[in-house]
Amino acid sequence: GETGSTKMPRRNLEIATIGALLEDFDFDLNLAIGGFKFKVPGQPTVSVNGNKLDSRAKSALKRARRGDAVQVFDIQAYITNNKSYKLKKVSPVIIEITN
Repeated sequence: GETGSTKMPRRNLEIATIGALLEDFDFDLNLAIGGFKFKVPGQPTVSVNGNKLDSRAKSALKRARRGDAVQVFDIQAYITNNKSYKLKKVSPVIIEITN
């Protein structure tokens, strides 16, 4: 439920589900996430399939220090009943680690 920039404990990010929403849209669409990129400062970018951090992303997250800003970007969203429809780019989310 977070957008833009936020702060959260490392554990919350480990179990978080990445999602997308269309603001100011008149219809309820079921959106799903096919994958995203995850970046921890000082670590290589990890490409993740699905909507949750995988073991490689969690391993990179463990190396993050308090106050580091990790990024979830290049989020690949699609409409569940129409995968061929191209949605506009999903905005990245910057998360400051609080512990």
